[in-house]
Amino acid sequence: MFSVVIPLWNKRQAIASTVASVLGQTWRDFELIVVDDGSTDGSTDALRHVEDPRLRRIAQANAGPGAARNRGIEEARHDWIAFLDADDIWSPDHLAELGRVRLAHPHAGLIGTSYVVRNPAEAHDLPRKNEGRIEIVDYFTQAARGDRVFCASSAAIPRRTYDELGGFDDSPAGQDSVYWARIALDRPVAVSSKVTAVYRHGSDGLSVKAAAVVRGAELRHARDLGAVIAFLLDRYPAIRSADMREAVDRYLDFRFRLATRNAARIGDFLTLRGLPRVYLRSPPLPERLILALARLPRPLARVVYGLGFKAKALLRSLKRASRMP
Repeated sequence: MFSVVIPLWNKRQAIASTVASVLGQTWRDFELIVVDDGSTDGSTDALRHVEDPRLRRIAQANAGPGAARNRGIEEARHDWIAFLDADDIWSPDHLAELGRVRLAHPHAGLIGTSYVVRNPAEAHDLPRKNEGRIEIVDYFTQAARGDRVFCASSAAIPRRTYDELGGFDDSPAGQDSVYWARIALDRPVAVSSKVTAVYRHGSDGLSVKAAAVVRGAELRHARDLGAVIAFLLDRYPAIRSADMREAVDRYLDFRFRLATRNAARIGDFLTLRGLPRVYLRSPPLPERLILALARLPRPLARVVYGLGFKAKALLRSLKRASRMP
């Protein structure tokens, strides 16, 4: 049995389709908890017509998505909690696939399925050939490669994980990344490669939020780059396993690369010019080039960055087109 937790804040245009994707699951034994985190756009009005007894609505003053998820976990009646953001979508067999992962690895502290990223205007289609391989994974190593291990809308935890490790924190962005890292340092992580969730990436995506946190602020320490980097740097001295340290090192390198590219994308030159002082290890060549360009006059650097990102997007499009039948 699953308790499904949806934190809701100002997603009136999306929440009905999100809830419908949960209520349409082939796995029928679940409850759905929607935590309205102080919405001001009448989001819950979009659910007034839903009379399914599995749906529970809870309202609270605005406290952020981490607090909303924690409230949902506290209210949950079942031993496994699955998460879904208020503007994302599940395929009908998502909970069934999570059930397969749970059965295969009952001692995992975190499980999930794969997902695809779509813009809100795009069709929410999923790959047709979609057989899932279920396995225990090295979370930090896979995430450091840029693999889509899972996302906040395709993950689930056993209640014991929350009871023993606590819940999501109140970071302004990236609460889910911090929580997955906290669990992965302490518990096995099991995933299915089956794609069962659609992450609808809009203008308020987490990468944009994370970049905006450091916009215009002087970069004094690596911890200023994001909550998950700060968390891992604080926990790093307590990591005894050499293999775990190596995996975390690779993951931190990956997060630094993301921070560098996000700063270049939004033109955050204060961050770009401070990054060489806080990099934990020597940056790879592409990031060294980005940081070197930041020393150019800003208008020129913006033009060069823009051309570089457009070229990269074009290459991605060509690769996707070459894989189409």
